[in-house]
Amino acid sequence: MEKIYMENNNNNKKNSIFQQVFKSQLSKKLSVAMVLVSFFSFLMMGVGNVSYAAPAEIPEGGLGNSFTTGPVGSQINGYGGTEAFPVFMYSTTTGIPIFCLERDVPFLANTTLTKTAAIEDQGLLYTMANTYPHVTLKDQNGEEFPVEVQTWIAQATIWEYLYESGADKNQSTSGGTSQNVGNIQKVYQLNFDTDDAAEPWCDVTGCYASSAEANSKVTFYEKYIKDVVANAMKTDVSVNGSMTMSIANQEISITDDEKYYQTAMVTVGSNNPSSLVSSSVSVDIVSAPDGTILVDENGQEIEDTSGITKFYVRIPVKSVTEDNKVVELSASGTFRTYQGDSYSATGAQTVSTVYTTDEPRSTGLEIPINYTPSVPDTGMNLAQSIYFIGLLVLLCGVGIIYANTKPKEKQQQ
Repeated sequence: MEKIYMENNNNNKKNSIFQQVFKSQLSKKLSVAMVLVSFFSFLMMGVGNVSYAAPAEIPEGGLGNSFTTGPVGSQINGYGGTEAFPVFMYSTTTGIPIFCLERDVPFLANTTLTKTAAIEDQGLLYTMANTYPHVTLKDQNGEEFPVEVQTWIAQATIWEYLYESGADKNQSTSGGTSQNVGNIQKVYQLNFDTDDAAEPWCDVTGCYASSAEANSKVTFYEKYIKDVVANAMKTDVSVNGSMTMSIANQEISITDDEKYYQTAMVTVGSNNPSSLVSSSVSVDIVSAPDGTILVDENGQEIEDTSGITKFYVRIPVKSVTEDNKVVELSASGTFRTYQGDSYSATGAQTVSTVYTTDEPRSTGLEIPINYTPSVPDTGMNLAQSIYFIGLLVLLCGVGIIYANTKPKEKQQQ
């Protein structure tokens, strides 16, 4: 009470000072100045301040050769019936979130971890690329989950993938809890001071002030984890894109003016269009007879090949010899891909984070120039042949009969 009284007293003093100022002749000038200062401060806050929940940005190239782990962060519990699935928030000393890759090994805070190897497991890269902090998940109302819930989902997804893929040091039921996250229906933060659940309680529909309100029967596994893990388990999964280039068929035609051979349609694409920087796509003629050009569907020459996806190749007839009857093409593009490294120390579990990087990719295509003029089919089918032969036989028979009857007519005369 004494503290509240002192605060109120101080407020009264401040109010009296402000009242005196605003009664003076400078009141209008001060009012304008205060408005301008307030507006400028607001702008600076909008530009310079970062939300307390926002993670530090992962630098280009990842975490370097080594880094130091920060203190253990909040404990986030997943709850499903009688099961609990705890996840702790881990980060570097600079605030970059990191995730555990060995659930059966303890995490060591304030420890220097050293890079051990690049992550080659495409499924693991896919899992980490499709969870927090690279993907921000939302509840069914379109609201972003708190960073604690995002972290729980990301770590649970990583562990589930490692468990299902049979990775070492991820196969036990640590702490008496089930490795399977399939029954978790709500997530909450544990209050370290009271060892009680702290607000908010979140289910897939959103976050609430009490456990009773978070009553959705849909599990986090079903809503956010299952599909990511299923895709990560596919044999052809990859977060790194590659270029593709194909031709409709090997037929070569000749233009109406008989000056160019023309190929069938060539198509340029990729196996991961969402990560392809479309403006980076280009096509080059690596090797071809002199004067070879690329044309569009209207026969117009394509001089700028950036961004093209479909075209035809035209080769001057006079330039083709027995030594150069092949056209070699190259298609290139840049992909926004994900890479990651493993970090560990003696007695500490392996951790990682993934980062985005631009990676150039290219592919090639060879087109043989084998032109065979199309000749109309003049052959007859079997029925036509039989009809024609029968007609000849009939005509021959009529001729023979006519030849035999003509002399007889003359003799009778």
